[in-house]
Amino acid sequence: MKRLFSAMSPRWQRLLGFDTWGVFIVLVLVSLLFLFDLMSCGIGWIMALFPHPDESWKECSWCF
Repeated sequence: MKRLFSAMSPRWQRLLGFDTWGVFIVLVLVSLLFLFDLMSCGIGWIMALFPHPDESWKECSWCF
């Protein structure tokens, strides 16, 4: 593989390097979006464990 890469012209080596960095950046952004979605679902799940203060009167209507 090293021989193949060294046999390429510097122009093609530079273009291949730009393409590699572009793919790397796209993969990082996609994985960050996935992790953000996963974290927001986790936070939503944790918040759902606690009762919402506006709906607490429904559970104990005779208290008010």
